[in-house]
Amino acid sequence: MSREIYDEIVSLIEKRGHVPGSSEREICNYRYLDEGHVDSFNIMSLILEIEDRFGISFSAEDTQSDEFRTIGGIIKLIERKLKPNS
Repeated sequence: MSREIYDEIVSLIEKRGHVPGSSEREICNYRYLDEGHVDSFNIMSLILEIEDRFGISFSAEDTQSDEFRTIGGIIKLIERKLKPNS
């Protein structure tokens, strides 16, 4: 996992409130949507910030996936999108 991506995503989500967890594993498994950390009004803003920061685009399929519901899942999606030929 890219440390730069991890730090950036945690920072973007923490702008919306403290992310619970004391280890990287706990933080990566944090289901920020299910916990109400980011609500339906803020999700679009978060998506746009991530896309802008990393120069990627999420599809509707990406944002509706179970993977997108955790911090670690978002990181994996970003890493896949940043790989050549993906």
